[in-house]
Amino acid sequence: MKLIEDWKQAWKLKSVQVGAMSAFFYALILFSEQFVNIWNTIPQDLKNYIPTQWQEYVGMFVGVAIVLARLKKQPELHAPELSGINSLLSMPTQTNDLAWMIEAKKHIGLKEVPGKAHNPTILNWLKSLGAWWSEDETAWCGTFIAHCLKVAGVKYPKHWYRALDYVNYGSKLTRPAYGCVAIKTRQGGGHVCFVVGRDEKTRKLVCIGGNQSNMVCYALYAESEFQEFRWYGMTDRPADKRYNLPIMTGVTATKMSEA
Repeated sequence: MKLIEDWKQAWKLKSVQVGAMSAFFYALILFSEQFVNIWNTIPQDLKNYIPTQWQEYVGMFVGVAIVLARLKKQPELHAPELSGINSLLSMPTQTNDLAWMIEAKKHIGLKEVPGKAHNPTILNWLKSLGAWWSEDETAWCGTFIAHCLKVAGVKYPKHWYRALDYVNYGSKLTRPAYGCVAIKTRQGGGHVCFVVGRDEKTRKLVCIGGNQSNMVCYALYAESEFQEFRWYGMTDRPADKRYNLPIMTGVTATKMSEA
């Protein structure tokens, strides 16, 4: 490889200067968060040794890094955006997700079959749970929750087909947590679903449930609509981090048929 003449003076070329600046800011964008974390771990005593003439530039550099780090999307603070009530169909399940939530999300979009025919998946759930009926016309929100809990190896209510029976098992929570069971009353019965997150605009709860407008989908509910929140799991209480509900966008279904 041959270099240009006077290559040692190449730094004076505008194209080289622009390229170097671009590379610098690109690296700053990529590693801004890491730089800020490292900077925050440096003791103040060591920071005081920075020469006075350098402090202004270091301060500017740190300020830019903080801004860029804040602008970068942080998955742990913002759950994947939803473009509709069934938009998580193609979203890969996080490896640290709860087992029953993984199972629940697998069935987003599953619907009842209108008429005399019935959805074979729902029929298989009923058979596995020991139901004495085999059709998807009967309200099946409790069936969906029981199925997900059973797959995860978690105990579920004796009368799992009754939504309101879910208040008699598990541990009562004073506030919703990710993956907890939410129970509400409705005309003629009740409804049960899992809490997934909180809507960014309305601050309503985002819940995944079965028999929500005759399908498995996400829906918005006001927190006050629920009678109780119960924790069903391998432990008596959820981990503290489960109370930090993911902030979600795009879910618009608010008036769901639950009968």
